[in-house]
Amino acid sequence: MKIAYLIHWNEGPESGVFKKIISQALSWQALGHETALFLFSRENAAAWMEAETGGLPVFREVYRGRLGRTPRFKALIGQVRAWQPDVVYHRFDLYYPSLPRLLREYPSVLEINTNDVAELALEGRGLSLRRMYHLLTRRLVLEAAGGFVFVSGELARADGFRRYAKSYVVIGNGIPLEQFSAGRVAEAEAFGRVVGPGEVRTVHVSAAADLPAAAGARSDESHVRFVFISSPGQAWQGLDEIARLAAVKPDWRFDIIGPERGELEAAGLQVPANMAFHGQLTRDRYQPLLDRADLAIGTLALYRKGMEEASPLKVREYLANGLPVIAAYRETDFPEPVPFFLELPGEPESVVRHLSAIESFARDWRGRRVDREHVRHLDVTVKEAARAAYMLRIARRRERGGESG
Repeated sequence: MKIAYLIHWNEGPESGVFKKIISQALSWQALGHETALFLFSRENAAAWMEAETGGLPVFREVYRGRLGRTPRFKALIGQVRAWQPDVVYHRFDLYYPSLPRLLREYPSVLEINTNDVAELALEGRGLSLRRMYHLLTRRLVLEAAGGFVFVSGELARADGFRRYAKSYVVIGNGIPLEQFSAGRVAEAEAFGRVVGPGEVRTVHVSAAADLPAAAGARSDESHVRFVFISSPGQAWQGLDEIARLAAVKPDWRFDIIGPERGELEAAGLQVPANMAFHGQLTRDRYQPLLDRADLAIGTLALYRKGMEEASPLKVREYLANGLPVIAAYRETDFPEPVPFFLELPGEPESVVRHLSAIESFARDWRGRRVDREHVRHLDVTVKEAARAAYMLRIARRRERGGESG
């Protein structure tokens, strides 16, 4: 099967989403499917020159400003047709006049990652030109698709998608587990002494095991270290909730990767001294922060998008590193409670309202790591085998003369 992966993406090759896309496509290749990436992005040649694609063929069209988008996207569509795919896989984004025809012309599958209508509503009051355009045109793309992959069951049931999804499957986000070494703990944190940069030892512990007796000095909850990864400007991630937690637990430490302190200051919030902002970092630069963390923080304010369920990439990265997680949403891939994921209610100031539960969770998990076997089903090979099987069903349905969307 020849799979054309079509995306519009501007956050660069170091973003978690782009890494996910590459791991998906390479997994399809490993399953025996010929795959190529068709990338539409703003002109930024320097950022993409060193993009790691694992040898995946990439066809890229760039644009400057808004006026050049439509013809450049049409040119990319022309490259898709020239490649003659068996299936077009598209990460749902904006409408372009040439897109619906392509999705009808070939067996096609849309990947739905978010409630786009609710997310746009967070951009501000009133109807911006961009929001109005999307609301008026989104159905043209959705109606043209032959199938849908939703990253959560809640999205599949949402009114904004349900009417269009004649065929769909729910597949939570995955991660290439083999790229991560679960159970790494910074020696300074594990054994109570200060070490130089890079002096990290690997300690393999199971979900039910504690560190050796030498770590006894770390048995209380003081100086617990948390890590949080996010993109800047995403209100539903709950950076303000972390600030509230940091304010009431001044002995805890919070490493923030991605957002800057200015986001809190712009909202009129004080920034506690125990929050360290590291800005946007590449993985090799933020990995030491994960290695020395005790716990990780997932999405804390998903309710702002009117959502309750998700499968965020960052949480998969935390778990791949063996880090237990605190979040305030229902996890698609853990429908039943698990000891290493503390699910808070999705409500304002949840971290303060349920502080005692967080304190107990921190005491239980400090100095421990999640056993890899408990997260094996998150591996990209498991996820992409299911995704490729669904695309094959969509392609065969078209061959048998079934509906395409």
